[in-house]
Amino acid sequence: MSSLLATTDFLDELERHIAQHPAVRHPFLQRFSRERLALHRIQSYGLQHYQLVKVFLTYMTNLVARIPDSSAATILRGVFEDEFGQYTVFRSHVHLYQNFLRALGLQDEDWGRIQWREETRNFVSGHLKLTQDGDVLMALGAIGPGHEYSIPLMFDYLLKGLRHNTALSDRELEYFAMHIEEDKDHAVAFRRLIAEVAQTAMARDRVRQGALFSLELRRRFWDGCHAAVFGRSL
Repeated sequence: MSSLLATTDFLDELERHIAQHPAVRHPFLQRFSRERLALHRIQSYGLQHYQLVKVFLTYMTNLVARIPDSSAATILRGVFEDEFGQYTVFRSHVHLYQNFLRALGLQDEDWGRIQWREETRNFVSGHLKLTQDGDVLMALGAIGPGHEYSIPLMFDYLLKGLRHNTALSDRELEYFAMHIEEDKDHAVAFRRLIAEVAQTAMARDRVRQGALFSLELRRRFWDGCHAAVFGRSL
């Protein structure tokens, strides 16, 4: 079997595994999508999630700078452009998420002074450390399949819950709807990059370890959101 075919089979299997992972099918997501929630509970979720949103580009920048393959920046150029908002800050993903928070009735100072839950802090610190000085193939797995493939699956639950519980417009919910579509393309870009740099069984295993590392931190993050929104831990 050629290394390219082996990597394709590996990624197909990894994506199937991710789709069934407890982080992607988390009880918080399922409850959020169907139960009636007061506004302050949605705000509690939104403020914790913002702490993840605002640092994602740092993960990306750390990662690309450390990948030896010279084509990495070119392959992931579209991902960066989407995150930055196609050259205007007002379309950046961070700005779109801030629009969502404001539509929930929150003020700018609210998301700057929120007390981070331990699960939120661990998620961010774990990914920063991995992308800064951890194993680079593990970091690629964490940010590629661990994030970009899994997010559309998880955000479908979130968007359903937000539409069910609020009167927010499509524009105010654009951050979530956009990720359901854009991140499918981003996952394809990461697949292409992984196919170039993970051509041995050992390299592919490190990519898998990184994806599962990220998903475990995500599962714990949703645990924290469950406690914040529903008032009790799992």
